[in-house]
Amino acid sequence: MTIFLMILLSYLIGSIPTGYLIVKWKFGKDVRNFGSGNIGSTNVGRVAGKKYQIITTILDILKGFVPVVIADIACRNNLISINKELFLILIAFTTIIGHNFTIFLKFKGGKGVSTTIGSFVYLVPIPMLIVAILFFSMKLKTKVVSIRVLVCALVLFLSTWILGYDKAYVIATFCAFALICVRHKSNIVRIIKGEEN
Repeated sequence: MTIFLMILLSYLIGSIPTGYLIVKWKFGKDVRNFGSGNIGSTNVGRVAGKKYQIITTILDILKGFVPVVIADIACRNNLISINKELFLILIAFTTIIGHNFTIFLKFKGGKGVSTTIGSFVYLVPIPMLIVAILFFSMKLKTKVVSIRVLVCALVLFLSTWILGYDKAYVIATFCAFALICVRHKSNIVRIIKGEEN
């Protein structure tokens, strides 16, 4: 029962459509009707400006971070009887899925980048530090966020593997990379055509 409740709670936390709520509350607009139509921080920035983009990013990161921390605390206090690594990964992906397919917006959510960051910065901190440095360094070469995101997602998987993390985390980061690719399918098509903003 505890496992089920924590999975449900993680999904609901992930499902909170922060970008949508911020733009709706502050400007009375539906962010889905502008730009890329996405509720994520990049599109919030296009509609509401840099300040609200940053706020959305922070909140979306926290959506990924908090459930994993709670799950870890539960494991440390012997409230969960299954394998700790697998449970933390399950909670991380439940939260990310909540963000990507939020129940509050008819299962149409964001692309999960910030929420993935929040989850994996706790699970694999050193690879995430490498990714953070790479992401901002790449800004000198390209302003296209989607390219930087896709490269960093791949590097997250590769660095987790190369640094010898537990096999479960290596598989998890590969799955995170694959999911980000799927969610960025339209961006990938535009990148190939040279039409990405």
